[in-house]
Amino acid sequence: MALDTFANLKTQIIDFSHRGDISNRIDDFIVLAEEAMYANPDFPLQLRQMETRAEATTGPTRFLALPDGFITMRRLKLNIGGGSCDVQYMAPDQMAIQSASGQPRFFTVTSQLEFDRVPDSTYTVDMQYSAIPTPLSAANPTNIVLTNHPSAYLYGALTALFGWANDTENEANYQRKFFGIIQGINKRYKQGRYGPAPKMRIEGATP
Repeated sequence: MALDTFANLKTQIIDFSHRGDISNRIDDFIVLAEEAMYANPDFPLQLRQMETRAEATTGPTRFLALPDGFITMRRLKLNIGGGSCDVQYMAPDQMAIQSASGQPRFFTVTSQLEFDRVPDSTYTVDMQYSAIPTPLSAANPTNIVLTNHPSAYLYGALTALFGWANDTENEANYQRKFFGIIQGINKRYKQGRYGPAPKMRIEGATP
């Protein structure tokens, strides 16, 4: 059976776990797998297809709501006339707040997007960012992660399942597979974005 839909994924989780008594908990295991994909501190999942963009309009405050599913900002620009101007990122504890209004020069991200000053005009903000794909459910039976990397869902859900069952050996086994898959996906993503690392060529004899 293909791991191509929410329903088929649940069937395969039961099959791989050899547990027939978990049907009413599988949705929870999938939710925990999704949380671990994006929120684990060591190997958060990165996919090219997770990159998206959105526009918003500034108001009379320094603050702007983050788009749904926001993970990280790649680039933020203000559209001004026929051109655009980059707004530079600064860490929250490093950004100096300006008392006078003006064109924002810096931004940071907390629970919302914050500029270094109140905009002196209404600006259109162009955000390029990474977003969490729509979670799996009966109403949303597939997404880009399940379509392209179904084993990430399978191994993540089995990790959660065996953690719930206090089966530490199987939990550790599937967690290694889960993080191994994520590391492989992330490596492919970086190679696709930046290309392979340049190789040094040495002319002549080598010692």
